[in-house]
Amino acid sequence: MADKLITLSVMLGSIIYLFEARQLTFGSLGSPKSGFLPMLAGAAALLLSLAIFISQLRSAKKETQEPVDWTKFIFVIIGLLFYVTILTNIGYFAATLILLLYLFKVADTAGWLVPLLLATTSSIAFYLLFARYLAIPLP
Repeated sequence: MADKLITLSVMLGSIIYLFEARQLTFGSLGSPKSGFLPMLAGAAALLLSLAIFISQLRSAKKETQEPVDWTKFIFVIIGLLFYVTILTNIGYFAATLILLLYLFKVADTAGWLVPLLLATTSSIAFYLLFARYLAIPLP
């Protein structure tokens, strides 16, 4: 049941997104304008969520639903809120490193070495991609 509600939410969000994207000029395949990619992305999201919803309706399995454990979700939300509050104070690299390490531990990644290596590597890669290669200023 929760899967169907999530899929319907994505469908509704895609419809709203497409409705708002109509305000941008679409252009053509040969000469795309600012609305081309948003319309393409919104249509793809709508079609994919519709396909997923149809497959969910067709599945005749009556599976017993396990109770949902909301603790990890709540911990992720807390981590993201903490990230937003510390981002401008300690900078992008340090805040992202802390967030990724926290999220890897929330996701039950074993030990400390693997999450630390993954968080460090990811933070460095994101920093190089955005700050160096794309020249986007980071906080």
